[in-house]
Amino acid sequence: MYGGSSPDDDFWLVRDVWERGEDPERMFLSIQNKDYAIASFLHAVGPRRTALLPGWCGNFLLTSTEVRQTLPRVELALSFTPEERRAVQERDWLDYLPDEESVLDGPLRQWRQAAEAGLGLCGVALTIY
Repeated sequence: MYGGSSPDDDFWLVRDVWERGEDPERMFLSIQNKDYAIASFLHAVGPRRTALLPGWCGNFLLTSTEVRQTLPRVELALSFTPEERRAVQERDWLDYLPDEESVLDGPLRQWRQAAEAGLGLCGVALTIY
């Protein structure tokens, strides 16, 4: 275990990762009060876009080379016309705080930042009960 977090804290695994980051702006974090948040996101963007995303249901670990190689597919999957965005948002059952970045925006921002900085990228979807 890293840091001062305790297994009694439901978020200790995640907190130990995000507290280690040098720049929290480089992270995208979405906390949902839904049992099937990833399924909701994948349903919202649809099967064609989902097939373009690397990893498995929100989980991936990519080298900097893999980030650069997958960026064009991720851009295709997560770039929307205004009409497409409205349709996706109608199917998106996730809840957002007023100042929270959407899952339609955050992952693509992260991918672009990682590619530009020559970094790898890790995505983790987890459920805490």
